[in-house]
Amino acid sequence: MEQNVPNAYPHFPSVPLHREYEFQKGRTKNQSNSIKKAYAVVITILLSSFLIITGAGWLTTKRNMETLQTANTILKEQINSQNLQHSQALQEANYNIEVANQQVLSANQQVLSANNRAELANVTVGELKQELAGTEKWQDYWWQRAHPKEFESLDALKAWLAQDDTDHTIYIFGSGCLTNYDCDDYATALVHNALQDGYSISTEIAGDHMMNSTIIGNEIYLIEPQTDEVQLWGKRD
Repeated sequence: MEQNVPNAYPHFPSVPLHREYEFQKGRTKNQSNSIKKAYAVVITILLSSFLIITGAGWLTTKRNMETLQTANTILKEQINSQNLQHSQALQEANYNIEVANQQVLSANQQVLSANNRAELANVTVGELKQELAGTEKWQDYWWQRAHPKEFESLDALKAWLAQDDTDHTIYIFGSGCLTNYDCDDYATALVHNALQDGYSISTEIAGDHMMNSTIIGNEIYLIEPQTDEVQLWGKRD
């Protein structure tokens, strides 16, 4: 049975209840569809925004990754370049060290050689000094023979004659002798012995006899070599 709803609006004709319900139902459905559409629009906007944001973030991330990859490649190249430089520097340093070691070895060998030469030179110098000493001795000897000196005094002459053994030689002379040792042999022997000691004594001929003479200061003395007798012969000036 159809029930009339009191008319809230008297100036409108009254509407049956089931129609009012259907009207309210249709109105609620339309509102629900409108809300759904609104939700769909909002969701679409949000999803679009998310996709836009996500896409922009992905592009940014991709660009950042590409930048990082590029930086990584550059860094690797720089590291490889530095490693190569370090390797070359190390090789050069090792080469320089080897060259320096060779130079040190060569210097040590040169020092050793120099030491050996110095040692040999010292030996040679020592030998030369000995030879020079001998040479100087012989020079002095021959200088004395070439430049004999005078006796300082008559006493010095007599002292030298006393130590000389020329007068001790045995006199040998005769027709039956194979060799003779007479006045000229005594005289030449005395001259030789005097020269050995650096003194000047000469030979003199007196008739058929040979003897010696020497000068002391301004005086000339005759010497009998067989007896060491000395007598004044004269003055030099």
